[in-house]
Amino acid sequence: MRVVILGSGVVGVASAWYLNQAGHEVTVIDREPGPPWKPAPRMPGKSPPDMLHRGRHQVCL
Repeated sequence: MRVVILGSGVVGVASAWYLNQAGHEVTVIDREPGPPWKPAPRMPGKSPPDMLHRGRHQVCL
C-alpha cells in the first residue's frame, strides 16, 4: 500500500518508520525541506547542538 504522511515532525517520522517496517511504501511531505532539526515553538532550546551540524537531508527509513 502507498501511504502519504503530511508533516515530518516526531509523529510523522515515527509513523513513516513503522509503516515502512510493515511493508508499506511511504512518502513524507512537509512544508520545509529536510527533517525538522529546529525545536518546536513550545519546546525552546531542546534540540541537541550536534544535530544542527549534521547533514539535514540524510534520513533513511
